Amino acid sequence: MKEMASLSSIVVLLSFFNIHFIQGYYYDKGTVQTITKCPGYYCGRYQIPGDNETSLWSSCGPCPRGSRVNNSTWACTECTSSPTAYDWMYLCFMVVVGLLAQWYSIDMMLPNSQFSWKTFGTHFSALIETCLSACITLLVHEPLGSLQLRSCTVKHLSDWYTILHNPNPNYEEVLHCAQEAVYPLYSIVFVHYGLSVFMLFFIRPWANKALQNRGHVASRPIYAALYLYPILALVHGIMAGLIYYAFPSIIILLSLMSHAFHFASRTDQSWRALLYETVSCIHNLIVVIGHWVLHGFGLVALTLWLQPELLAAILTLVPLPTFLYIVLSRFTDPGKFHSD
Repeated sequence: MKEMASLSSIVVLLSFFNIHFIQGYYYDKGTVQTITKCPGYYCGRYQIPGDNETSLWSSCGPCPRGSRVNNSTWACTECTSSPTAYDWMYLCFMVVVGLLAQWYSIDMMLPNSQFSWKTFGTHFSALIETCLSACITLLVHEPLGSLQLRSCTVKHLSDWYTILHNPNPNYEEVLHCAQEAVYPLYSIVFVHYGLSVFMLFFIRPWANKALQNRGHVASRPIYAALYLYPILALVHGIMAGLIYYAFPSIIILLSLMSHAFHFASRTDQSWRALLYETVSCIHNLIVVIGHWVLHGFGLVALTLWLQPELLAAILTLVPLPTFLYIVLSRFTDPGKFHSD
């Protein structure tokens, strides 16, 4: 009798948990007249106009482009926010990465490492191409014809990877609710890179003709860009969310490493020679100022994200890496060290 009583208790307990589990995943399938809860964090319903001045709510699924689910009402709500300052800096970072990749390929592919007007003209052409593609990208996004953007607010890292959060209620079927919850911060980068390639084909041949660049001097930077942009698009497609939160630290570290490499490549490591070569050579001066701009950009983005009130004080540290390297270079010259 005791065994039967304990067995019946276990059955009742399991049935209770089973009913509770099933009810926790219950939802109305198909269209509904009154909006009800959807499973998952990104599944929602949008209104479908009906006859006789009535409307229906769609079945649970992804929200239309330009909207995201309101997790309190489970209705797809159109995004009416504007990008924050941090969002704009993220988009600028993605644009600058493409431009720097082109400039680096131009420096590597062109035969003359010294400054020349042809090299400057090729760099300027890449700048014009990038700026035009960025402006056109903004113009074709809502609001159309404006340099402003209508966006959805970024709330969590998972907003960038909604495809990894498709629910499977009751283990019956997977609801595919993948959507651009960070509209348009994810797709707009792909549009920009595609337009950059188009501008490359449209403007660069005319620039090469005006600069009288022929042969490999004209073709190699173009081929390099055709490799770089797909690679950047692939990296963005996989790591967009991580880059969004980490790009200030990334740009600060890369600018410091590139800055150190630029000075370390000089033959004479004395502070007088480093200072003289930086001031006397326009190419070196532009490189140093460019590193200052990138370093300051990263510091501003990181400060706006963490402590905006410290922005003015942080900007005074921008030239510090340059002066530290020039002053301390004589202590770190490899020629000063020798093995016993």
